[in-house]
Amino acid sequence: MNALRGQSFRARAAQLALLTVICLVAAADPAPAQDGGIGGFFSHLFGSPAAKPPEPAPAFVPAPRKPRKKVHDFVPAVTTRVPGAPGGAPVQANFYIDVVGDSLGVSAAEGLSDAFADKPEIAIVDRSRDASGLVRDDYFSWSKAAADLVAGTDKIDLVVVMLGINDDQVMRDGTDTLDPLSDRWVDRYGERVEVLVTKFRSAHIPLLWVGLPPMRSERLNADVVKLNQIYRERVEKAGGKFIDIWDAFASQSGQYDAYGPNVDGQNAKLRGVDGIHFTKAGARKVAHFLESEIHRSFDKNRPAPEVATLPPDIEQAADDINAQIRREMGTLPSKGPATTQGPTKQLAGPIVSLTARPLSAEGKLTGAEVRHVAQNPDANRVLTRGEPMNSRSGRADDFSWPHI
Repeated sequence: MNALRGQSFRARAAQLALLTVICLVAAADPAPAQDGGIGGFFSHLFGSPAAKPPEPAPAFVPAPRKPRKKVHDFVPAVTTRVPGAPGGAPVQANFYIDVVGDSLGVSAAEGLSDAFADKPEIAIVDRSRDASGLVRDDYFSWSKAAADLVAGTDKIDLVVVMLGINDDQVMRDGTDTLDPLSDRWVDRYGERVEVLVTKFRSAHIPLLWVGLPPMRSERLNADVVKLNQIYRERVEKAGGKFIDIWDAFASQSGQYDAYGPNVDGQNAKLRGVDGIHFTKAGARKVAHFLESEIHRSFDKNRPAPEVATLPPDIEQAADDINAQIRREMGTLPSKGPATTQGPTKQLAGPIVSLTARPLSAEGKLTGAEVRHVAQNPDANRVLTRGEPMNSRSGRADDFSWPHI
């Protein structure tokens, strides 16, 4: 009986020790309890409270990415440059340059803004329109745009034109279709160039037409040469000025070159990756060929400095004052009407020689001079007969050897 009780006691102690070990393991790793393992068994055994359902994981929200700045190899479009002094104080612009054209005109406007950044009195207004030209007037008509600009209220002192890279295409002439650079195409295109120039010149606005530079494409380059010939002939005929930049962007052989000297004389990349447009350095170089003409036009339109004007009777008043001074000095009579002119003076007196000897009326030496020569035997001998003077001892002309 006692043996049975001792065995039962030992069995219960072993069970209790096993349960203690299991509880320690469950406390160290609570995860199995949530999965219904050993921890779940003890939860049902001892009646532990029900476990809360796991919270759903938050949705993944990617961090916002900053948009990368797109790098342009050619100059983007610009708007009107707001004039201002270097210190930030606003300065009123009084000379406005409008730039019209295609995407090359946009580059010209950017280059001019850089060139005249230190001239707040000169404003650059970009009127260029990308993908425009003179062929597709159904898309955009530069003739109508020029008429609107001239008739508008905006002040325009000078116009710069640069376009043509979109004009190498067929042209509509009524119901006819003209092939690029055919004879009829050249005539119609030249007429449109003249019309555009005439719109501004009729309003007495100077116009500078910038020629096209060399192109990397051989076909386009050959067409650009012909376009420049049309521009030069028609622009000058209509009263504008053609600015040739071909050699400035060409190699020594006269062909396309993406690199060349910039405005500082340093070798730089001047053309874009497409072989057509300009880089920032190239746009600044285009403006360099316009600066002299712009400065000339700007100086001509600059208001003249104010000059003090004298009253119309200032000369009469000066004569009256001079007459009063002469009267007080006794050179004019104090009575009678005032004389505005002083005594008549000879403009020049007799001519007197400063080196000739004085002569008498008969042409002989005057008596004073004769007496002076006669009283001085050395002078009579030297001046009359031309004999040398006798040297005196110790004088500079004494070359005799001293006696020892």
